[in-house]
Amino acid sequence: MSAAKKSTSFAVMVAVVVLATFGARASNNMIATTMPLLAHHFFKFNGLEIGLLAMAFMGSTFISTSFINARLPTRSRRRFFIVSAIAYAILFPLYSKSNPITIWALAVVAGAVLGPIMPNIMTSAGTLSDSRQRERLLTIYTLALSTSLLVGPAIDSIIVKYVGLKASFIFFEPIAALVAVIAPLIRFPEEGHFTDGSARPKVTSILTNNGFIAASLNNLTYSVPFAFITSFSGLYAEYRFHVNSSVALLLYSLFYTTSFLGRLVLAIRPPYNIVRLMMLSSILTLIGLIAAWASPNLLIYMVALLIIGIPHGLTYTLSVISISRTFEPRSLNAANSYFFSIMMIIGSGLPAALGAMVTAVGYQGTILSIVPIVAIIFGATMFFARRASAVLIRPPMTR
Repeated sequence: MSAAKKSTSFAVMVAVVVLATFGARASNNMIATTMPLLAHHFFKFNGLEIGLLAMAFMGSTFISTSFINARLPTRSRRRFFIVSAIAYAILFPLYSKSNPITIWALAVVAGAVLGPIMPNIMTSAGTLSDSRQRERLLTIYTLALSTSLLVGPAIDSIIVKYVGLKASFIFFEPIAALVAVIAPLIRFPEEGHFTDGSARPKVTSILTNNGFIAASLNNLTYSVPFAFITSFSGLYAEYRFHVNSSVALLLYSLFYTTSFLGRLVLAIRPPYNIVRLMMLSSILTLIGLIAAWASPNLLIYMVALLIIGIPHGLTYTLSVISISRTFEPRSLNAANSYFFSIMMIIGSGLPAALGAMVTAVGYQGTILSIVPIVAIIFGATMFFARRASAVLIRPPMTR
């Protein structure tokens, strides 16, 4: 293939991945951040109930990703992906008509159809044969995630200001429907067969791989604080600083601004030493959490969100690139699916646990409790990252 054709092909892949990612993540985040406010203000859910609602949403995503998407052959997985994207677009506006009972059903079903969407977009982005283009596209993929999380809450805040929480799901529908429009264009490369005739690698060979463990633990260092931020940051801002729902949602844009900038830097300059950047991410997470806990006013809390946003931009990107460097393309779908499944199963339990903590010790007490948890996971991450350093610390162009 000529250089011009390669450039055009790469540009097309970028456009498809960016549009699909933006639609899926912006709308998914809108559910994750607006659903708690909807449940609290309209249905009078307490902290534990809100946590359980988030658990239902992410738990069904885990089941769909791990037990269906990860086990399907390429052709069936593509059909599952497209049907799920269409179903998601249909379900999304139904939140506007929800009640204290149907909101539970919507959380479960919407979470289930989201299951195959993000892992398959991630796999599509990570299957380019050219290592430098592959890691650049993976970083652009995570940059699209940040863009959606930066722009999405700002759009949601404006919509909520003028039409209210419930109707906001109707006006946000075009963004949710974007993934259904783009879905047929997502690339699904054939995975081939291994020497033993199997089309899929063994689960144990993936889960016990040092690079995979390091990537999963690295992401876990941020999963705990991110679960709190997603489910309770808006409510925390309303409770402590007495802002309205529109401002509470807008605060997420500060958080996602520095996340976007962190990923932009990685897109421009792909990382060399992943282990060092993993360390930086965890340290910034701890600093940001302490600042959020100690914030005496809204301005300091805004600064804390800016600090915490930086590791949000770095952590997931580093984990995705780590998996890309660790596994061959034919193993990538399974590795990405199990990685995403681990994220979902942990994420599904965290909101309920954090909701119980909020009910028991309040918002500030919960933030302070997260700090030692992150520190312990950080230590484990460094242990496995160093064991996988031969893969994680090297220039992208050598692969």
